[in-house]
Amino acid sequence: MLEKKKKEEKVQEETSCECENKEPCNCDEHCECENCNCEESYCEKECNCKEDEVKAQEYLQLAQRIQAEFENYRRRMADELVLKKQEGIVSVINVFLPCLDTFKEAKKSITDEKVLEGVNMIEQKIYSALDTLKVEKIETIGKKFDPNLHDVIAVMHDDKQDEDIILDEYQAGYTYNGKVIRYSKVIVNKREVK
Repeated sequence: MLEKKKKEEKVQEETSCECENKEPCNCDEHCECENCNCEESYCEKECNCKEDEVKAQEYLQLAQRIQAEFENYRRRMADELVLKKQEGIVSVINVFLPCLDTFKEAKKSITDEKVLEGVNMIEQKIYSALDTLKVEKIETIGKKFDPNLHDVIAVMHDDKQDEDIILDEYQAGYTYNGKVIRYSKVIVNKREVK
């Protein structure tokens, strides 16, 4: 009896399928699992090796999709962060620009050379700080009118000057990273028609 039991255990060991799930299988065909050493007649349970492989492939594809979506989300958030930072800089600069405009008016009324020199130094320091932020003043006087950079507030007639040349600047304009944040308000030359 003991010998018969040992023979049955030996047959079961030889015929059991050691698939990934470590369970014996019942194959209609010979199992393609690398660890399977069973034959049709001895199998007790159905083999799930192919189903497991399909599920594993589905999970892998799902994981890859989730990873791609996360990478896209990370890129969008990084771009949005840069955009929000730029919007913040522009909003602070727009609040600050009217203060710069007062320098032009203040310099007109200053008669003392030393005071004027001090005001010019302060103004230059401010322009240097703006330059580090990539804020540039739009050039106007003597330049040709450009509707992408300038707003015309008045027209003068001077036959000695070329057509559409800017004669004077009422308010300075500025760009940030090459994009206009405030248009220059200018006086443009128009030749009189004779």
